[in-house]
Formats: sequence, structure tokens, C-alpha cells
Amino acid sequence: MAALYDFDTAIDRRGTWCIQWDGVADRFGVDGLLPFTISDMDFATAPEVLAALRARLDHGVFGYTTWQQDDFRSAVAHWYATRYGTEIDTGQLVYGPSVLSQLSQLLQMWT
Repeated sequence: MAALYDFDTAIDRRGTWCIQWDGVADRFGVDGLLPFTISDMDFATAPEVLAALRARLDHGVFGYTTWQQDDFRSAVAHWYATRYGTEIDTGQLVYGPSVLSQLSQLLQMWT
């Protein structure tokens, strides 16, 4: 059976304004560190994702949208149901622009 995705071919993203690799010295003051704080990938994007992006590009409108819509919330609920076998209250979902931002918010709430 052929693999659907190629996780064996890494793409060198250095020199592409990639925060994961090109921003190490800016964040840590030293270059050449392994950037374990960034959840980025060095693999080609899946064809399904590229197709969805092309469809959005063909739409032609690129304004800001709200995440608080039923399509998004139901997709999250579906993911939790199929992945973890659990139901979630989609009214309790909150927006978090990044993992580190959310950790900061949680620390501020809890301390």
C-alpha cells in the first residue's frame, strides 16, 4: 500500500522567513538551536489542504471572518467526537491565536 503523504522528504525552510528556523537568534539570542517551541512543519502540505486553499482563492474575497460560526464549531465538535469519543459544549469554545498566547492567558487567570 502506497503512503498517502510523504513524511520522509524534509523541506529546508531556512532562508524563507520561517520563524521556526530563521527566527531562532531573534528569540533566544543564539543561532543554531533546535526550535522546539514552534509547532511548524518541514514537510510538503497535504494535497487536500492545497485544494481547499485553491478553492478559497477562487472565491476571491479575503476579508476577516469570525470563528464563532456553526460550521467551525460543529467541525471542532465532530473532531472531538470521532477522535476521542466525547461530546463537547461548543458554547464553551474560546479563541486562542497560539499555544503560547493561551498558556499566558491561563497563567494570568489562575495566578
